[in-house]
Amino acid sequence: MAPDRLQFRCKRAATLCLCAVLALTLAGANAPVAISAGLGGGNALSELTQRGQETTTTPTTTTTAKTESSSNSSTVIILALVAAIALLVGIAYLIMRDARRVAPVPEGQFAEGSAARDSAARLQQRRAKAKAARRQRKRNR
Repeated sequence: MAPDRLQFRCKRAATLCLCAVLALTLAGANAPVAISAGLGGGNALSELTQRGQETTTTPTTTTTAKTESSSNSSTVIILALVAAIALLVGIAYLIMRDARRVAPVPEGQFAEGSAARDSAARLQQRRAKAKAARRQRKRNR
């Protein structure tokens, strides 16, 4: 295996590991918030058992003052948005880098460097192409 290809695979593996660690870290940081919020409330099972007992016995009224707050903290939402944006930027960077690496490059585009951008060089290239086209037309008569 070529050294360049091996180095590319090592870099890609390191990038993927870093993304996985970042995702697990963010998921672990938000886990206590998700557990404390709960999905169905803290006393869902006790309500079911109380309803079963009420049908067999005489109803008794007991009132308990319990307040539940299931609102999300704004910091958690901001952290989730930042993580999502960072993930999307990372994915876009990797896609663009790979696309540039395998994209076909026109011949001579990067060979001359900044001279290809120079207007005199472009004019010279255009004249050379026109001259080659005239020669081709003469040959095809």
